[in-house]
Amino acid sequence: MESPSVATEIGDISVCLLSAKRKSASSPSLRQLDQMSLCDFTSTASVSDGLRQSTQVGHSRKRIRESDTQSVDLQLNEPEHKRVRHPLGNALANFLSESPFKSAKRTLKRSLSFKDKDQEPSPATKYKLPSTPKDGGSMRKRRMDSKASLPSNWVDAVQPDFQLRYTKEEIKRQEAIYAMFRTESEMVDDLKMIINIFFHPMLRLQLISEEDHCKIFGNIQTILSLHENLLQKFEEIRSQGESIDAIGAIMLEWSHGLDAYAEYCANLVTAKQTFETRRLQPAVEDFLQRCLNSEFSRKIDLWTFLDSPRTRIMKYPILLKEVKKKTPADHHDNEPLDQAITSFDTLIKEVDRRTGMAKCLDVISRLEYLQEEQKCPEIMKSSFILCSGVLKNKSGSKLQTFLTDKVLILTRPSSRCGVLNYQVYREPIPVHQLLVEDLGEGDGKTGSFRGTLNRGSSTGVKHLFRVSCTNEQANCHSHTLQANGDYDKKAWLDAFKNVVQAIILPSAMTTV
Repeated sequence: MESPSVATEIGDISVCLLSAKRKSASSPSLRQLDQMSLCDFTSTASVSDGLRQSTQVGHSRKRIRESDTQSVDLQLNEPEHKRVRHPLGNALANFLSESPFKSAKRTLKRSLSFKDKDQEPSPATKYKLPSTPKDGGSMRKRRMDSKASLPSNWVDAVQPDFQLRYTKEEIKRQEAIYAMFRTESEMVDDLKMIINIFFHPMLRLQLISEEDHCKIFGNIQTILSLHENLLQKFEEIRSQGESIDAIGAIMLEWSHGLDAYAEYCANLVTAKQTFETRRLQPAVEDFLQRCLNSEFSRKIDLWTFLDSPRTRIMKYPILLKEVKKKTPADHHDNEPLDQAITSFDTLIKEVDRRTGMAKCLDVISRLEYLQEEQKCPEIMKSSFILCSGVLKNKSGSKLQTFLTDKVLILTRPSSRCGVLNYQVYREPIPVHQLLVEDLGEGDGKTGSFRGTLNRGSSTGVKHLFRVSCTNEQANCHSHTLQANGDYDKKAWLDAFKNVVQAIILPSAMTTV
């Protein structure tokens, strides 16, 4: 006779079996249990026989040997405080572990663990990223356009016997021309990826507003059309033969229609600010991160792609000079190449001018005035920034300094709600009243400046210069500033030379 605790345990388990039997009607053991009444399970022998049969038929479990029954009797004599797991319970546990309720319970548990009523799914999850090749090819093969899978060298793109027709010098020239064609094809593929993966989806998913969308992407579609036009001209020439005889005239004609480039590059100043602000939004950050983790992006973020047209326009003079360097002196393409190089240099200067103006306006819009006297009229008259960077004053404070074509402004950076602003430090100095002194290298007589910035140094303070105002009636202060190094100091002094009429180089070192 088994103990009452075991009988009670068996009775509870039998009720569970009866409630689960209809879900597993195909199991012979449960059909047999269905024919039993609830009272039959109060009998220990009947339950033991039924469980043994269900274990044998349903799941091919090991038969319960007589030794198991004997071990039950032995284990029942153990102290009451000792937990003993009945072999019958093991059989039931094994049986239930294979029941269809286990998978349902696991599925329910997994669904509940990921469910968050307070958090709504990101709109980016609605966007399915394009599949990427799994052939493990090179980065170039992973570009979205199959045309970009071009050989790296011109000799690999033509038939071997075709190379025998050219001299070594001409092969080098063809390699330089082919490099321009291949990189142009890659540029077109990158621009297409921006349009297909970022431009349209971010607007369609309403991740950003239409206004911010225009600020971030600018006239990127026009830039794509320009590069597609140039690539088409290259392909038309290559279709006539394996080599390209001249490209100077093509590049010269194409450079005359790149006014949109100046507009695009000037917009990058505003685009950068808007992009950095909007990417802080969880939905936008989630979308950008998912794109960054995909192979088609080559682990390059969106801003790098948006900045690629600016870097590309800077490379055209270099590529053209490389072609001209390998072109014979008597070749008819020399003059068009020179004209194309000059045209691109002029375009780059215009891009720099427009970009400088946009940057200057952006800085002026971020200025915060602590006093009314700081609102110098020359600030609003400024057109571009000649030089900018961080300089240290004699107290060791880092000052973000801007030299425009009209005024020198010292500021302290401040951030509010993720937006960077500049608090004007002291009074700005108009350039027509600006006096600059090169203090040379410190010799230990720099007083408080040395004690603050170069404490413990035996070589003195380096990279110093002083700026002051020549108008004694003006409420301007003198500033002794320290650059980050020789290169930075030279850059600042060169910028001062471009706008300051009175400059003293060098001047005697004085104590500040």
